[in-house]
Amino acid sequence: MESLSPLFEKFIDKTIQMLQNDMLKKKIQILIMEPFLQHIIDLIFPYLIIICVVFSLIIIMMMSILALLIFQLRPAVATA
Repeated sequence: MESLSPLFEKFIDKTIQMLQNDMLKKKIQILIMEPFLQHIIDLIFPYLIIICVVFSLIIIMMMSILALLIFQLRPAVATA
């Protein structure tokens, strides 16, 4: 494996050293990560609502079918 050039290794070391700075980490989090995550959440939210509604409707349909089966299979009471 070829060795990296000294200039490139110096650049990598300097970058790593900069990224260990807490102030820079906070800036990256506030200026890059939070807006990116907020954008992703804004894109996904409508689909999440649709999934919840569909899941709720499926549960209601299953309960209704179960209720219909239970009440339909009850033996008829003979009236005399």
